[in-house]
Amino acid sequence: MGQLYPWKTSIPLDRQSHRPLYLQIVDALIREIVSGRLASEYKMPGTRYLASLLEVNRKTIAIAYDELTAQGWLKTVPAKGTFVSDSLPQLKPVVPSDAPSSTYLPEKARFEVTTLVSSFRNSPNALLRITDGSPDVRLAPTEEIYRWCRQIAKSATSLRYQDEQGDSYLRETLAQYLRQTRGLVCQPEQLLITRGSQMGIFLAFQALLQAGDTVIVGEVSYPEANRVIELCGGNQLEVPVDEQGLSTDAIEAICQRQPVRALYITSHHHYPTTVTLSIDRRMKLLALAQKYDFAIVEDDYDYDFHYASSPLLPLASLDTQGCVIYLGSFTKCIAPAIRVGYLAAPTDFIRSITPYRRLIDRQGDPVMERALAKWIEAGDLQRHVKKSLRIYRERRNFLSQYLRVYLNSALSFREPEGGMATWVRCDSIIDTLALAQYASKREVSLEGVEHWQNYQGIRLGFASLTSDELEQGMNVVTKGINFLQKKN
Repeated sequence: MGQLYPWKTSIPLDRQSHRPLYLQIVDALIREIVSGRLASEYKMPGTRYLASLLEVNRKTIAIAYDELTAQGWLKTVPAKGTFVSDSLPQLKPVVPSDAPSSTYLPEKARFEVTTLVSSFRNSPNALLRITDGSPDVRLAPTEEIYRWCRQIAKSATSLRYQDEQGDSYLRETLAQYLRQTRGLVCQPEQLLITRGSQMGIFLAFQALLQAGDTVIVGEVSYPEANRVIELCGGNQLEVPVDEQGLSTDAIEAICQRQPVRALYITSHHHYPTTVTLSIDRRMKLLALAQKYDFAIVEDDYDYDFHYASSPLLPLASLDTQGCVIYLGSFTKCIAPAIRVGYLAAPTDFIRSITPYRRLIDRQGDPVMERALAKWIEAGDLQRHVKKSLRIYRERRNFLSQYLRVYLNSALSFREPEGGMATWVRCDSIIDTLALAQYASKREVSLEGVEHWQNYQGIRLGFASLTSDELEQGMNVVTKGINFLQKKN
C-alpha cells in the first residue's frame, strides 16, 4: 500500500533551501499526518524504498524517521516496521481555498478606549542584571543590519509613507523563511508586521474579544499578555501547567461548561516554566479549538533557541482550519531595540486588524524592515542564530552546573531544552522578594520576581550574561539565599 502513496509529490524537496533535507521530509510528513492523508496506524515505507524514490541518502530518511518518532508522530514496532502513531487526535481535513479564511476569527473587530492601571515595576538600576530571559545585545549584528539601513535610506521612496501592513518585501521574505524554518505555510497577505510581539498580542486580543469573553491561560503565564487580555475585557480562566505544558483535559472541561473565545499559549517554551507542549497535547488542543470554536493565540517568542534536538513545529504549522494566530519577533534573536515582529493569521483576520495598527502606529519602520529582509535573504539571520545558539547553550550549561553544585539543597529546577532562562523553584522558607531586595542592594538585579512570588519561582536568564558574569551574579544570589535561610 505504501508504494501506491504519492510520496514524491507529497514530499517536495528544495535542495537550494537552508533547511536540511531531513527536516524538509519531517515537515512534509507532519503535514500529511495532520491533514489525515496519513492515517493512524498507517505503515510507512522502508527507508531504502523512500530514499530511492526521493533520490536522497538512506541515512537521511532514517534520521527523519528517528526525529518523527522522538516527537511522537511515528512509532516503531519490532519486526513489523514503522507506523503513524495511534495516540494522536484526528483533526478535520484541510479545506482548500484560494483566499485563506477562518470561521474562528471575527470578520470585524472592535476598538474601544479603555484604561488599566498597571502594577508593573521597572527593575532598579544595577551593575549586573539577571533578566527573565533576554538576548545578549553584545552579539547583535548591528553593523551588518545598519549598513543595510544606510544603503536603503539613500532612496527617497523608502522614506515616504509605506504599506501599513508592513514592508511588502519583508513579508515576502518572511513567508519563505517561516516555511523553511517552521513549516508554516502562509502568503505575504497573511502577515502583518508589528513593533515586536507585544503589539501583536494587543492587536490580536483587541480584535478577538468582547467584554466578558472567556480566555484560557496557564495558571502561570506571561504577565503582559494577561494584562492585555484584562485591558480588552477578557475574563481569564487558568488551567494547570505541568511537564507537558498546558493541561488539555482542564481546557476541555472548561469548554464543556461554557463558551470560550480564545486561548493564549507559549507552546514552544512555556513562559515562565520553559516546558514544551507535547505532541499529543498539541493535536488535542487543535482538535478542541475546532470542536468548540475558539482561537489560539500562539506566542512563539523564542523558537530559534532549542538545544536538545530539532524544535517541535509550531501549532500554526499543524493548523488545518485557520484557528491559530501566530506571533513572532526578531527582538529575542537580535536585540530588544530591534522592534520588528510579525503576526501570521488567515487573510480576513489580517485585514480586520490592520486598521487598528494604523490607529496606534501609522506604519512600522520601513527602512529597518527592508534592511531585515535583505539581511535574512543573504542568510545572515541563520548564521547569527547558529552562533548565538552555541554561545547560549554554553551559558545554560554553566548555570545548570552552578545550580547543582551550590544551590542543590535550596531550590529545584529542570534544565531547559531551549530558550534563554531557567525556571527555578525556591525552598518554601525563602522569600523571593526579600532575595531580590538583598541582591539589589549589592547591585545585582533579579528581574520579574514579583510575578512568581506565590509560586516560589524565579526565571534566571542566562543568555545575556557571560559565564563570568553569571558566576558573579549567582554568587550574590547564593549569599542571599544562605542569609535568608539562617534568618529563618
